Amino acid sequence: MSAAEANSQSGKPLTLKHLTPFGVGGRRLCYVHPESPQYCVKVLRTDPERTIRIRKSKSWIPNHLRREYDNNQDERHSLEHLQTRIGSSMRSHFPWCHGEVETDIGKGLVLDLIRDADGKISCSLREHITRGLALEHFRPAFSEFGDFLMTHAIDTRAILDHNLALCRISSDRWKCYLIDGFGTSALLPLGRWIPGLARKRIRKKLDTAWMRFEQLEQSGGVSDALIQQSTWGQGMLNHRDAPTPET
Repeated sequence: MSAAEANSQSGKPLTLKHLTPFGVGGRRLCYVHPESPQYCVKVLRTDPERTIRIRKSKSWIPNHLRREYDNNQDERHSLEHLQTRIGSSMRSHFPWCHGEVETDIGKGLVLDLIRDADGKISCSLREHITRGLALEHFRPAFSEFGDFLMTHAIDTRAILDHNLALCRISSDRWKCYLIDGFGTSALLPLGRWIPGLARKRIRKKLDTAWMRFEQLEQSGGVSDALIQQSTWGQGMLNHRDAPTPET
């Protein structure tokens, strides 16, 4: 039984309000699942400082009257599509989606939580670069990730450093996971039916992403000033949580 199914059957919403999210995005908060620490729960932000995004579709309804973009619904749809198409092998580079749960701060999306071999929450590529770790350490992991996208023709949105979690497998081995930015950015997703077209788009995004990573490294990563002035966490963890107990 999944975490979402257990929550649904209990009839009680998860209590998250008293917890500190380990990650803060422009539109969502990310919490460790309080009952199942192998999962995370993403909840939409409702505070005035959140990043507001309106769905880009033609409509006679003025933007201020239209519903905001629901990241959780879009993410769930994208991940469940991959789960159906690829199966469990997608968990080698993507989190598995376990459905939605009710929480005391709104509906939450339950996903695998990426953790290092020691059980601590994995940091983003952006955080590792900002800490001063050499980008070259992560090239094999990024290449493996890119090969997986190419093999399965998985087109994504722009591949950003704060959307990549680097899972530390051992002292010198890493694994790359995409934790946000799922689904294609193409207005007409022809790549879903034409794998060759998807792979062409993927290769371009991978090359562009690596160049951006190099630029971030050359600039010294994200400055403390930017982090303090930002309304989101800039890809930095608030905490790494205690290691999960052995099962």
